[in-house]
Amino acid sequence: MNRATTRIYANIILLFVAAGFLCGYNAFAQVSVQDPDLLSRPIDEIVITGNKITQEEIILREMKIRPGEMATEEMLEADRLRILGLDIFSRVEFVLNSRQGRNVLQIKVTEEWYIFPLPYWNLSDDEPPEVTYGFRYLQKNFRGRAETLKASVWGGYDRGFRFAHVTPWMKGTPSLIRSIGLYQKTEESRNLAVKDLGLEARHTVAQLFFGKRWTVETISEVGTRFRLVQADNPLQLATGGDLDRMLEAIVIFIWDGRDLRQLPRKGAYLGGRFTQGWLLSGRQRYQRLALDFRYYHPTKFASICSRLQWHPGWGNVPPYDWIIVESTSPIRSSKLSDEGKSFIGLSLETRFDIFPLRYYTWQKAPYFKSYFRNLKYGLAGEIFIDGGDAYTDPIEPTLKTFMWGYGVGLLLRVPYVDVVRLESSWNPDYSFSDVCFSWKVGISF
Repeated sequence: MNRATTRIYANIILLFVAAGFLCGYNAFAQVSVQDPDLLSRPIDEIVITGNKITQEEIILREMKIRPGEMATEEMLEADRLRILGLDIFSRVEFVLNSRQGRNVLQIKVTEEWYIFPLPYWNLSDDEPPEVTYGFRYLQKNFRGRAETLKASVWGGYDRGFRFAHVTPWMKGTPSLIRSIGLYQKTEESRNLAVKDLGLEARHTVAQLFFGKRWTVETISEVGTRFRLVQADNPLQLATGGDLDRMLEAIVIFIWDGRDLRQLPRKGAYLGGRFTQGWLLSGRQRYQRLALDFRYYHPTKFASICSRLQWHPGWGNVPPYDWIIVESTSPIRSSKLSDEGKSFIGLSLETRFDIFPLRYYTWQKAPYFKSYFRNLKYGLAGEIFIDGGDAYTDPIEPTLKTFMWGYGVGLLLRVPYVDVVRLESSWNPDYSFSDVCFSWKVGISF
């Protein structure tokens, strides 16, 4: 690791340590049991406080514990983390106590600020870099039902717009899900055959999905997408003309047994997605399958995280849907360049706390004081190794054809963002001085 990168990491660690001393912190237990004997009695009542916007049923449906049932501390913590996984609360606390002889579970939630109108900008990898700029609007917990509303428009190097609305529970239905989306983007084609030609393609997509949440862990969805792709060079398209028209039918299955979606420490995840596509312009078909398995094993000081993903494609998969391996995606490495209509990858990662999660309340906030309560901050580290292969021939991928990467990183726990990930990655086939430094929002998996 070069000196500049080392200095950045050291300064971040010192900043978080200093914040703990200067701001003070609240690190009380997230699950509190007034008397251990209460765990041997059924819960008589569940009381929720702090939910000024969020509807109670949105919180209760994340829980397996019901009134009339007994609970262990492990069950209480599992339900607390599932509520926190909604990503609409900065903090969730469970308190089990006795009130007038009744066994009462009190759930205290701290709601976040939900409306984010933000400017947007991005720099390309060109020399000199080209600028993309725009505006994004995000509203979390729309209508108090954990719905997400997104709208954005951008211009400059890339141009486009996007609108999306996700409803995780349609009111008045037995846990039905709906999501709609419409977007258009004009951007430079990244396929290796045309990458150096500076050619652009315009993608217009409309999609609609319906699904059902069967249990707190299990979801299935079916949907359809209509796509238009316009380009000037036949190499950019599947039909060899200047316009691809596609209709896709998609089936999704997810079983999510992780303890916390934002930063899992234990549990497992299994996701599957099958796409049947029809190229209406050329009367051709293609299929895509995406399988994703993740497992998290906690130890005393760290969590061992593993992932296996397989994305095979059959038929005339359009070139703009091929898996592009470059920079730090989907393999965290440096100096990678490959593509294929299929991809197989594996990852192994160790995560450990450097500065455990804390909460800070700005008591003297001049306005909107309720949104400056229980602001979380913390710092974790990671050590990882990634491997994978993008391929077209089904018999091609072997360990000899795998590309590899390894590295270290910091996971910054900050208010309203959850995790900011800073990583340094290396390619074992190149010098240690050829490091790739990147930052992204959210965990790797």
